[in-house]
Amino acid sequence: MQLSEHFSFEELTQVGPHVGIFNDPPHELAANLIKVAEKLEQARAIWNVPIRISYGYRSEALNGAVGGSSTSAHVDGLAADAIPQGLDLRAAWDALVADPAFMQDVDQLIIERGCIHIGLPVFQHHFIPRHELRLDEDLNGRRAYPLFGIWTANGVVKA
Repeated sequence: MQLSEHFSFEELTQVGPHVGIFNDPPHELAANLIKVAEKLEQARAIWNVPIRISYGYRSEALNGAVGGSSTSAHVDGLAADAIPQGLDLRAAWDALVADPAFMQDVDQLIIERGCIHIGLPVFQHHFIPRHELRLDEDLNGRRAYPLFGIWTANGVVKA
């Protein structure tokens, strides 16, 4: 089932290598998946390349299997991990950060694990975007995503 022109329900609910984990979102999250698909369409237009999705919605079981945060927007169907085909991740991330129309409703934009996490505001933050910008970092063999800065309409405020 298509959620937007280029993104399907199946793409946003795939389990990757975690075959056998139940990952069907509850019906009340359908609107969230559509919001994410629309945000991905914006990213695709900015990048002008196809996007592969590594994860969108993640059930609690799948989120645990991938090592996701217990407060992950993926569990609410409000995030996707996008891989812009043929683009350097940092250049793609920078292009999104530079686009005010894209960034105005982004909660988190993170380069992580070979993709760009695009997260929309969640209940825990009263659905208000925090505009957090984070970069993947290796801290002695452990993945970390320290705050790079906060996006504002006037530019990035570095952390």
